[in-house]
Amino acid sequence: MGCDYYILKLLKIFFSDNDKDYLEIQVDSKRGYYEYDQYDEDEEDYEEKMNEYIKITLTPKMKPILIYVNNSFNTSTFEIKYKTLVENEIQEHDKKWGEITKIIKVEARRD
Repeated sequence: MGCDYYILKLLKIFFSDNDKDYLEIQVDSKRGYYEYDQYDEDEEDYEEKMNEYIKITLTPKMKPILIYVNNSFNTSTFEIKYKTLVENEIQEHDKKWGEITKIIKVEARRD
């Protein structure tokens, strides 16, 4: 069974201050479905309303959370939850903890 879009929770591991050099780790994924019965397809502006609804629905709701900065996790909970996961990912890409400038948890929605 398919879905209309996915809601992903990602860790973005940054290796420089320019925010272009980073790795992503997916930590959660949920299926999302559009409510097609929200508008009647016989309305004149149905397509316009649906496109706006889809655009709004695909806008992430969660604000980014800074979980690692200045060579340490912000809380011990973050460290317990994500340290091994991050360690495995950076080793796989031949990176080191000292190269990480920050880690941010974000939400992304993708078709």
